[in-house]
Amino acid sequence: MNTKVLKCFQTVYEERSISRAARRLYITPQGLSKNIRQLEEELKAVLFVRTAQGMEPTESGRFLYERSERIVRQLEEMENGLRQLEQRKERLRIGCANGALNLLPLPVILKFGEEHPELRLEWREYPNDQVKTKLMDSEIEYGFVIGEWSGQAVAARMITGCRICLLVYEGHPLYGRERVSLSQLEGERLLIMNESFRLYHEFTALCAVQGVTPSIVAKTADGAGLYRLCSQKVGLAVAPEFFREEFRMDGVRALPFEEDLYWEVYGVSRRDTSGYENIRLFDQYLKEHL
Repeated sequence: MNTKVLKCFQTVYEERSISRAARRLYITPQGLSKNIRQLEEELKAVLFVRTAQGMEPTESGRFLYERSERIVRQLEEMENGLRQLEQRKERLRIGCANGALNLLPLPVILKFGEEHPELRLEWREYPNDQVKTKLMDSEIEYGFVIGEWSGQAVAARMITGCRICLLVYEGHPLYGRERVSLSQLEGERLLIMNESFRLYHEFTALCAVQGVTPSIVAKTADGAGLYRLCSQKVGLAVAPEFFREEFRMDGVRALPFEEDLYWEVYGVSRRDTSGYENIRLFDQYLKEHL
């Protein structure tokens, strides 16, 4: 039994059709039928019955489907872990939380690849929680995440960070203040990064704790969009302080929060793989250059 065959089974179960499942999996119906027969022979169980309505799962089929997701995940973790072990001297995959590269100097990371040509350096941006999932599933070796991540299975340390500020346009009653509190945002039209960014979740969670109901009128994945909308007086923007360095800030001020909100980037790896040569070299390089 392997993950490929189990995924074929899952797809047929969900689609109730060999032809639809085959299209979804980008394989031929004949090849998919063969995979299902092989799985039934291996398990010595009938998983589907062909009817006029399609592939009807048997009791055994329903039993397997209910447990197959956990089995597939465990098999994938083992396969990924073994592949990671075998390629620890050949490849380094890095996952960056959306927005983290605004504070991380990418040239420093790329320079590491130049100094270690024996390692194939791969990096990609993901939502914050996906970086964590991919790290624990052995799909990446190192991650940059937003916010502290503690746990016995994870080695983490803060790399860099900045304050979270409120961008206020000229003419707004808060424009002349030096700091602003969350309570002053009640009823204000707010602009913020969307749900793919940890900033959104942390800010809304803190508002809930403070008893503030934020009126979010726009969410974006584009930091420049926050500044542009704020300067157009659409609303006040919640944004990391580094945005102030990227724009001219004509008619816009960045006010820190009295609650001292921070946006921090942590470098993370799994403790059980932190001794791998590729991870150890990269972590040491970060300590020396950042």
